[in-house]
Amino acid sequence: MVLADLAQNWLDELTNQRCYSDCTIAAYKNDFLNFQQFLMRHFNGDPSIQTIQDLKTSDFRAWLSFRISNDMTARSNARALSAIKSFFNYLAKNNLVDLKAINSVKRPKLSSLLPKPINENVIINFLNLERFFDKDPEWITRRDRALYTLLYCTGLRINEALNIKTKDVDSEIKIHGKGKKDRIVLLLPIALKRIEQYIAICPYDLREYFLFVGIRGKKLLASKVDNQLQKLRLLHNLPDYASAHSFRHSFATHLMQKGADLRSVQELLGHESLSSTQIYTDIDDYSLLKIYETTHPLEKS
Repeated sequence: MVLADLAQNWLDELTNQRCYSDCTIAAYKNDFLNFQQFLMRHFNGDPSIQTIQDLKTSDFRAWLSFRISNDMTARSNARALSAIKSFFNYLAKNNLVDLKAINSVKRPKLSSLLPKPINENVIINFLNLERFFDKDPEWITRRDRALYTLLYCTGLRINEALNIKTKDVDSEIKIHGKGKKDRIVLLLPIALKRIEQYIAICPYDLREYFLFVGIRGKKLLASKVDNQLQKLRLLHNLPDYASAHSFRHSFATHLMQKGADLRSVQELLGHESLSSTQIYTDIDDYSLLKIYETTHPLEKS
């Protein structure tokens, strides 16, 4: 079997068995192609299975150095290394490679980047806008209001929200999350009401289809949502980092600031590890520090 076929089988496994998102699959595919192109230059020819089997730690380090020389960030390199390690784990599972060389390659150090939530008042005012775009049909406005409200009320990932089927909409929804991890999400009455208002005037029959559809009645895509939010930043004074994922960050941050415990937020977000959720405690600590700095009597003296 040629290398390209093995790579496709690996990606298929991540998609069908491990339920990786479309965005992750696309990123991993690009990372593999980048790695393959490097090997072609490094060895002056198309890499074979034997090439892969003979790779040394120095070859992997040379690849990362090559990426750095092409202005790839540490975060991008860390993800690329994770992708290639995942591919090699797949090969090892099929008794095709030894993992010793690649496992000795250390992950690039990352600076701590805190998620950026949208201000509570800003996000509430945005969700209550009469119109997002003046020329949109009413059903599109209601769809977008329902979607944005759902994201903020539940902390869903955008693809989790877009994969909801209309027949499954209730006060509780079973969500199929990353890594085949299912969880139950509770809908606040306002989210459920706005979804029902959207369904009531949507020109398409959604009963046996996805809840959120585009102008032609096909499933709404995450890329479409983020492209729309890029335009809405300018129209409605949203921060320049506002995206579908920032609704999730805002959900978690605002809950923590209101006193929610870490374990509960972990369950609501669908994080497998508590360490993934702990970053929101850093945000909350930061906000408390800013309050402290602006209110302490000595700070004003």
